[in-house]
Amino acid sequence: MKIFGLTIERKQTLTLDQFIRRLEAIYETASGITVTPETCMQSPTVHAIVTAISRRVSTLPLHVYRSATSGGRVVKERLPSHPVERLLNAPNEWQTRVSYWLDATSWLVRHGNHYAYLQRGSTGPIRRLIPLPAGRVQPRQSEDFTATYHVQQAAGEAREYTASQIHHARGAARDGFLGDSPISDVREAIALEIAAERFGASFFGNGALPGIVFGYKDGFTGFATAEEREQFVADFQRKYGAGKRFRSLLLPKGLGIEQTLAVENDKAQFLETRKYQRTVIAGALGIPPHLVGDLERATFNNVEQQSIDLVTNAVLPVVRIFEASMERDLLTPEDRRSGVVIRFNLDGALRGDFATRQAGLKIQREAGVISPNDWRETENMNPISADDGGDTYWQEGPSGQGAQRGSTDEPTPP
Repeated sequence: MKIFGLTIERKQTLTLDQFIRRLEAIYETASGITVTPETCMQSPTVHAIVTAISRRVSTLPLHVYRSATSGGRVVKERLPSHPVERLLNAPNEWQTRVSYWLDATSWLVRHGNHYAYLQRGSTGPIRRLIPLPAGRVQPRQSEDFTATYHVQQAAGEAREYTASQIHHARGAARDGFLGDSPISDVREAIALEIAAERFGASFFGNGALPGIVFGYKDGFTGFATAEEREQFVADFQRKYGAGKRFRSLLLPKGLGIEQTLAVENDKAQFLETRKYQRTVIAGALGIPPHLVGDLERATFNNVEQQSIDLVTNAVLPVVRIFEASMERDLLTPEDRRSGVVIRFNLDGALRGDFATRQAGLKIQREAGVISPNDWRETENMNPISADDGGDTYWQEGPSGQGAQRGSTDEPTPP
């Protein structure tokens, strides 16, 4: 029998502690630190990345639209009364829309998968989205490619669900079925950062004397047995460890201090190691360096562009994964045939500063691309009436002077 990649003989009985130790061994790194999608948040860089992406996704407006063709153009009509829109605004009784997407995005970024149980009403429509911790779900695909999901319940029992009962959003998958965890792929880099973090805490916790070498002097008669020597070392660690620095030390007769071991941070390249690991992890997860505190190449001019790059390169792929999976799992076949789609609104996240945004809108207005009401809609302002020119578009007159389409203004004669 295989459980999370571990082969266990049926006749062999494992205690819970033994099973956890074997499971940790799979994720143990060369540094001796176990890194899993659950423990990776001990890394400051991973914590910053997961928090940044999940917070941005959770604040994006999410709506249901119907796409249609009008005059040869594709237009979208919002459907606020659609049952899926109501479901997405209130997924269940204990989570708000924001908290639901905070958790869902965190699981997707760390595990490469997000799962939710689709609880349907008696008439068929989905009434609740019940999130399932990704670590408790084990997807399986049979020989006929049918998918089933084995979910470990909190009480310890496992239940099996069909694909129609589970909402599954996943990232890239090497086997074409189960999303790959980016955390597992770069766990060595994450472990090195955690190790450096622990070393720094230990170093400063023990002051400037992280280690002492004791030597035997002439006529040493302090320890009669090996047990006494071990007891001395244990007592020393207990009395003079972290939090008990700079206390007096009384040595047994004939025992002296030969050498103290100190680590110079600049020679050990402690700061350089932490900085480099931060950049490596951010690059592996597709995050701009400034987001995780690397401001060496940041200026007042490019931080805004880097923030837009974050949305384009990190947030946009995540929301597209969610949109496609929701359209598959939440919409009915009739909805999909009629052009119903689910979309996050990224306009606000992709906006530049006010002056740059207004300059771009002014260019579009003067080129006849947008009307005053189009401009006002972009800025979340109420429209003005058509009589006041709200729906007019500029166009170039024969003499090069501007005129308005959709109004009573006549083009200037040559």
